[in-house]
Amino acid sequence: MTSTRCNSGRLRWMLAACFLTAMAGPPAHGQIASLKKLAEASSPAQPAPPEKPEEARARLKQWLQEARDTLARLEAADTATALPKGISPEELNDRRRDLEQIILTCPRAIKTITAVADARKDLEASRTEDAEWSSFNEKPPYSLLLVDDLLNERDAIQANLTAHESSLANYESMLATLFAATKESEDNVGAMIVEVQKASEATLDAAKWRLEAARAKSRQLAARADAIQSNCESLRSRIAAAKIDLTLVDRQVKTASATTRFNDEDLAKISKLSEARKLSIHKEQDIVSKRLKLAMTARTQAQSALDALVAAAPAGKEPDGLDLAKFRLEVTDGRIETIQFLSEGLDGQTQLENLLWEAYQDRRAILKASTRAARSKALDALDSLLVRARTWEAVLANDIASSSADLSKLESRAASIGADDARFSLLNEQRASKSEKLGMLQRLSQAVISQRKLIQRWAAEYSRKSGEVGLLERVSTLSASSWTTAKKTWSWEVMSFNDQVVVENKIMIRVIPVTLGLLVRALLFFVIGYWIFSRIAHRVQNGLVARGHVAEAQAKTLRNWAMVVIGVFLALATLSFLKIPLTVFAFFGGALAIGLGFGMQTLIKNFISGIIVLAERKVRVGDVLDIDGIIGTVMEINT
Repeated sequence: MTSTRCNSGRLRWMLAACFLTAMAGPPAHGQIASLKKLAEASSPAQPAPPEKPEEARARLKQWLQEARDTLARLEAADTATALPKGISPEELNDRRRDLEQIILTCPRAIKTITAVADARKDLEASRTEDAEWSSFNEKPPYSLLLVDDLLNERDAIQANLTAHESSLANYESMLATLFAATKESEDNVGAMIVEVQKASEATLDAAKWRLEAARAKSRQLAARADAIQSNCESLRSRIAAAKIDLTLVDRQVKTASATTRFNDEDLAKISKLSEARKLSIHKEQDIVSKRLKLAMTARTQAQSALDALVAAAPAGKEPDGLDLAKFRLEVTDGRIETIQFLSEGLDGQTQLENLLWEAYQDRRAILKASTRAARSKALDALDSLLVRARTWEAVLANDIASSSADLSKLESRAASIGADDARFSLLNEQRASKSEKLGMLQRLSQAVISQRKLIQRWAAEYSRKSGEVGLLERVSTLSASSWTTAKKTWSWEVMSFNDQVVVENKIMIRVIPVTLGLLVRALLFFVIGYWIFSRIAHRVQNGLVARGHVAEAQAKTLRNWAMVVIGVFLALATLSFLKIPLTVFAFFGGALAIGLGFGMQTLIKNFISGIIVLAERKVRVGDVLDIDGIIGTVMEINT
């Protein structure tokens, strides 16, 4: 946005404030003229500086309070009769919705502003830690358990980094759409201000009301943009921190992997940790056993109630409440099934602990193997455990999909009945049971995936050394590495620029990156388009000359001019493809124009002379000219 846009927005809100505080009746022309002079005098030449976090919080809190007060007035019992003449119920409902959105969005936006500061603190902490770390406190050789912990930490950081980058891309896409809507809303506010200026005494109240409604719409869009923009800033800081953390962890892994050990002390530590986890699982199993007894008692009571209801009913007649009693029994059966599954899931956790313990023992056997046969046997055992882990993972993935589908059915069923229905509470119990089962499945799946990754890493590390890797695998690894490097190079950010919109003197800025890949695509677009139009223009030139419509010199000049125009339009289309506004080049274009004006006087003079010669056709191709004793034949005339 230019400073003109900023000043225009500021003038609009000054005019709006004046009209909203004025008495009923048309404004005096002298007051409007004075207000315009005041606005012009107070308009700075440059946009206002970006808001500080405390200023943004204060503004959002003010918007929040004003929205609550306005909504309270609109919710009053006599609002319908107090509305200005000409305001429809639809306009009233739209304004209410906008105010409700402000009330919901402003607190979230305030929280995201605080999150930005927290993310920046985390970024500084990561930079400090990376700068200060030089070595571990303990002396080498380092335990392989330390290396495992560092590699697990690296995987977690990489996962967070990928998630943050994906979220940032989504937020930036949302912000682009929201910026367009905010600009359109700001234009609508300006139109409403003009309507207030032009309003008669009979329509002034309605015009003011619509101006306030447009202002509420603009504010709720601006608050949403604040929240998303703060999320983007927070994510950028977290992405930068994650990259620093990855660099630090890589250094630590390299240091720890240089000299490693895996002795009996390490194995004893693993055994101790495993036994502690098993003890925690046994405690959970005791709690689940008590829950199962209570569920069995509830099931017995539900069955007794159903039997008593059936027995008390007259012969041949279905008793009242039979369906509800059957549903209650079904819910208790489902609860028992879920609790039994929880018990089985905890048994599965114990089995996973045993599997991990076996994997560590096989790993120790690989490291201690003195013969190739012993090493191969230990590797086969580790591969067998990896197959078991992958099987578990596949089975749990299917169970999670099935359980999620069952839960979705219950959610749809719950949405079709009211809270006053007697089945509603029972349905909630059923949903809680399904959710608990799904939670256990996800817990098991996460444990299996973690162990599978660990065992898979060990199997890949010990199965082959670098010298034993085949040519095909080397080529495959090199290809994958080259492809990754190419993708990073393609998405490398060459430059970025800001797109901004002004809402109530508050400048919202969106950063638009321009990557190397985008530049290459744009360049190809320009070059291919120019080549195609050049070939077309050449054919048209030859056709015109062949038919005798235009002389060859004039046809060539027309083609050159046409290609200049086409080049300009292609350049504009390329900028549109890159989504770069022309205002980015405003200063550069002005400076270039001044430089060209002073430096190309002679060239432009000759250019104009060439156009005159081509237009008047007093000199043509083939003419013999004598200039100061120099005789020559005209071979070609162009600009």
